[in-house]
Amino acid sequence: MNLWSIIGISLLCVSVIVIICVFEYCRRQRQEQSRRIGIKEFLQDESQDRFLQDESQDYWNIYQNEDFISKYRKDDMTIQEVQPIKSKISIEQQISKQPIKQQIQTLNQEIIKIDNNIIATYNQKQYYKHQYQQQLFKKLKDSGEVKQIPHVKQNIEVSNPEVALYVLKESLLRDQNRELLQTSKQYSFGFDSILGAYGSDQSCLKVRNTNLDYDTIVNDNQLLEKHLIEFKQKLSNSLNISIDQIEILGVSKGSFEINFQITGKNSDEIQQEIKNNPNAQKFLNEYCNGQVEYVAYFDNTRTAGAKNSTGVALSSDDFNKEFNMTWDKLPEKEQRGPPYHRYDYYFPKGCFGLGLKLKNYGNDDWIKMDGNANEWRILYHGTKNFAVNGIVKTELNPGSGQNHADNDCIDEFGNKVKVGNGIYFSDKYTVCVYDGNQYAPFTQVGDKQFAVIFMSRVNPKKIRQSDLMKLKNYFVVNESKDVRSYRILLHEKK
Repeated sequence: MNLWSIIGISLLCVSVIVIICVFEYCRRQRQEQSRRIGIKEFLQDESQDRFLQDESQDYWNIYQNEDFISKYRKDDMTIQEVQPIKSKISIEQQISKQPIKQQIQTLNQEIIKIDNNIIATYNQKQYYKHQYQQQLFKKLKDSGEVKQIPHVKQNIEVSNPEVALYVLKESLLRDQNRELLQTSKQYSFGFDSILGAYGSDQSCLKVRNTNLDYDTIVNDNQLLEKHLIEFKQKLSNSLNISIDQIEILGVSKGSFEINFQITGKNSDEIQQEIKNNPNAQKFLNEYCNGQVEYVAYFDNTRTAGAKNSTGVALSSDDFNKEFNMTWDKLPEKEQRGPPYHRYDYYFPKGCFGLGLKLKNYGNDDWIKMDGNANEWRILYHGTKNFAVNGIVKTELNPGSGQNHADNDCIDEFGNKVKVGNGIYFSDKYTVCVYDGNQYAPFTQVGDKQFAVIFMSRVNPKKIRQSDLMKLKNYFVVNESKDVRSYRILLHEKK
């Protein structure tokens, strides 16, 4: 190798090194600029902003500030939250291009898959399941694959599941402004679609921006992500709450609508805070003309009073005749439950029980009656929808949400906590029917009258009961996931 070859190779190596150094320098400059922009957003007053004017160590101290780092970590969390929303939009766009028969199949498959969705939160799963169910309900009606529940004639037998379907249609679903259709086993929503309405977690808030185009935003993933992140940040700042308290469930048409929840606050508290907070008023007036709607999305009831009928599709296969029974020859009560939670179980004498098809929960310890450590408690719930979200309405205090939510009780760890919002039960079915408020109203069926009560197993570790509730035989369970209803009771009024 001659001298010129060596010199050429050396120059080439030097050139490569120089290019790498320049590239790294530019990368660091861009990174530093991004950090500066982030700091400018984070800093709020002029005295802090002056740190940006020099290159002292104070600059890096600000960047290392825990609040600043936390803000960008929360952005990452929001991006993760947006992923199931983008996925759902993509699925709906695919469905819209399919013929109706295939749409029915796809919607049914998506409902089945939701519980195993590992990227969606629990609240998002509940919200998506309801949306898919209502789309499937409409497609089933349009295709003629379902039938109406006929009017029940005289001489009915209480053991007939058709009677239960009719009573549900006339009583429970009429209260909820919902329609009941009889369908095949394949497309049944099951009783979870009715019971879900009783959860404290089946509602959300909605804002509508009429200046935005839904299709433009959802067809650009980066734009959707950016918009939802900015919405959460600005709402968090304007309401002076943690961004972690805001959970976006989904977006929908109506120009551009965002459905979200704020944990730790009920609807009345949020509306009051907006009213008293100029920053919140300013942001929401700019974004959605100040309109924040409360939506109980299982029955589509809004604070404005508008009601849109939604539906439930049930099949005779949702019943399990093996668990049909009566209790007339049994005593009033007996002791049940695991050693750590012994309780008086009051038999539902005077009722006919229609067994429901149960989901697979991994094992059946929860429904056994042998006192094992995982056995859940038996409680009763009346079906009148209004009594669930606002028990004993005449006693409610403004903004309290539920009558006993602010009562003190002891939780499963021995801590003093509030009862909180949730699903109301009693250990006596008679409380559901004859407690003055008549949570399970009687429905005329032929020449008879029936009340509907759900017989449920509830997680004993999640039961809340204040001293005042003990006097009324009331119990509260805060979340739907801690309730498993396994039998419908029909109580005939004599």
